[in-house]
Amino acid sequence: MKTINNTDLFKNIALKMLFVIAVLLLSTIACSSNDKIQDIVENDPDYNISDYPKNDIFFLPNLTEPTHYPGIAIYTADMGKERNTEVNSEWVIRNSQFSKVSSEILRNGFNAMHKISFEGFNSGSDYMEFVVAIHGKLINRVPVPMEFLQNLKGLSFRAVSYEVPIKLTLEAFDISGNLLKSEEFDITTDQMRSYTMTLNDHGLHHLSFKIEGNKQNLSIFKKGALGIDDIYLNNGTTSPYQPPPSDAQFVEWLKKASINYFLWNYRDVGNGRGIVLEASDDASRVSLSGMGYAYAIYILAENDNIIDSQTSRTRILSMLRWQQAQNWFNGSGGIYGFPLHYYNADGSGLFQGDAAAVSTIDWAICAAGIRTVKQKFANDIEIVTICNELLNRPMWEESIYTNANDSYRFGRIVKGINAVNGQKNGQVWADAFSEETELIYLEALASGKVNNLDLNRIYREYKNGYHVSWFGAGFTYNWMQLWTGSVEPYKGNSISAFNNDAQTSESKFNMTLMGLTACQTLSSVENNGFINWKKYISNQGSLVSGANTNEVIQISPAPYGAALALPFSPSKSIQALRSYADLGYYHPLLGLPDNVRINDLPTNLNVPVPNWNPFDINIGPIAMAIDQYQQNIISNYYMNDSAIANSLQSLIQSF
Repeated sequence: MKTINNTDLFKNIALKMLFVIAVLLLSTIACSSNDKIQDIVENDPDYNISDYPKNDIFFLPNLTEPTHYPGIAIYTADMGKERNTEVNSEWVIRNSQFSKVSSEILRNGFNAMHKISFEGFNSGSDYMEFVVAIHGKLINRVPVPMEFLQNLKGLSFRAVSYEVPIKLTLEAFDISGNLLKSEEFDITTDQMRSYTMTLNDHGLHHLSFKIEGNKQNLSIFKKGALGIDDIYLNNGTTSPYQPPPSDAQFVEWLKKASINYFLWNYRDVGNGRGIVLEASDDASRVSLSGMGYAYAIYILAENDNIIDSQTSRTRILSMLRWQQAQNWFNGSGGIYGFPLHYYNADGSGLFQGDAAAVSTIDWAICAAGIRTVKQKFANDIEIVTICNELLNRPMWEESIYTNANDSYRFGRIVKGINAVNGQKNGQVWADAFSEETELIYLEALASGKVNNLDLNRIYREYKNGYHVSWFGAGFTYNWMQLWTGSVEPYKGNSISAFNNDAQTSESKFNMTLMGLTACQTLSSVENNGFINWKKYISNQGSLVSGANTNEVIQISPAPYGAALALPFSPSKSIQALRSYADLGYYHPLLGLPDNVRINDLPTNLNVPVPNWNPFDINIGPIAMAIDQYQQNIISNYYMNDSAIANSLQSLIQSF
């Protein structure tokens, strides 16, 4: 024990007294400074905050992990995508004619905030407003899904003001733009505070955070800024949401989130037709393969009692009718009986003159969904008739390279066709192992149009104990088995591939992750902090692949890739999915992000960032892989198709 003598004791007391005096003196000086600034403000009508010392400047605190609050998050600024919330709804900033606004994302560790600066408030009619849709767009509005509004009690948000205090008006509107409630809040400059407004109207559609000149002291209100973050719907819960503790509940949560995508992004386009959007932040584009997944997902939604059987049938039939109405022969909507890869929601074609306007893999996925529907509704004459018509359209013989002088392409199915002139693009399938190739060849054989298809032309490289795909991307080891169920020799191949995925992920990310697969990731970060998520990477895979090591990257692991592994390496898959949740990016209704950028971050980012914009082709397989792990509902229907069952045996024998 240390002994303290009287001299030391007196010294300690004296030091403490000096410290207290110093604190009091500084407080007095600060108060005098504040009073001085206030005197200047009140006596200078042309006051400009930049001319004087700033008071109560807010600094964004550093966070070592994402923070969650009770309720359902609508906007957190974590993704940092301009005009998009984390639930893929739209936000916009509007302002009066002569005022100016600018917008930026501020970050400090895992803490992200949207800062909106404004100036030029010279009259009571000047304004700025930050408008946020709860779901979908602010034009061509669609109702908010009931899952968001269940037990709605109110709204909460966190905000801080820069430069000068702000009187902010929060307005809640229904889908028709009718005001549901309005409430004013005093936003202070000293710290970010939480604010709440009670509301239980299930007609809620969008919010406006409005700053109006006539509610401010314009003698000092020349310019300022609003920092806003963490906009939530309050549903009566008092604790932040946590992913389910049991593994069974955890995968059910992810499955429901996957199904939600297809229920929420369905659009009735009239005349008994309907579609599911390719991406929930898009207003019109439809992907052919996404429609294939939609057919399967609606069957799973009915099986899980998320929707009733009538709703399932109505929507599936509407999507079939939408495809039936297209011309797949004359170039407008397809060629040689093959549909286009992309369409507008109204059914009109997109990119017909592109070299891969027709994508054989996207048709194979769509056809798998149609065949599954045909078996599910085997006694429904109307549905079966349309399914047969669509499946019989493609002229598979036109998809094969027939130039014998081209030994590389000869006898193989092409990847794409120009719909305007019918010209085959230069790429072919079967030059490397991939379950994409296997699914394409399976559908071609099942069509009955190419019985002489040379399966010996399918090249499958055997390396490190299994058949490797070119980039080793996860989806290439479960694209066919999502439909057929786990079947040898593909099953054993996938086990080895996904185990290698796990080993590579752990070495590259220092976490027990999986999910090295194709996804759309961060492309750049603007000077204002907003992130562009426009880089599609198909070359993300494990260290064992058919490509050279320097051709393969590991930068944005994707939870859907980890879910694909569930039927083959369940313990590692669930461990990986939980590791994603441990990063702190999860949502009660959306599950996990599409992908998380971890490696190769720009210099102004030092923590992983999530991409919450999923594609149908990514999020659909989550529910299907979980079904494959649980019940095999989809594969039981799909394999009831005798043409598929027989053709699969031919493929297996060709190994």
